[in-house]
Amino acid sequence: MTRDAAIARAESYFTSGDLREDLARRVAMPTESQNPDRAPMLDQYIETEMKPAFEALGFDCRKLSQDGWPFLYVERHEDALRPTADCDAINADWGTPWLSQAG
Repeated sequence: MTRDAAIARAESYFTSGDLREDLARRVAMPTESQNPDRAPMLDQYIETEMKPAFEALGFDCRKLSQDGWPFLYVERHEDALRPTADCDAINADWGTPWLSQAG
């Protein structure tokens, strides 16, 4: 996909209302990761929202579980001859500020 095509696609996703619709649906799902009662909803969120979205972008997805808590691991490796950036969405040094503030 060319740069111009990617920009046009992003603009269309925004102006058509599809972005707003996707965000509204996802934000409405109560996925509190610290609440054991929400684990089934978190699992549904991963299966119906996140996994298909990442797969559509060419990522390989694996749903993992630790003590009943679902976690989505995604990976995309485009070219073995080029460097790959490794990132994650969790930084253990930061902790969970709202839990530490709750006392």
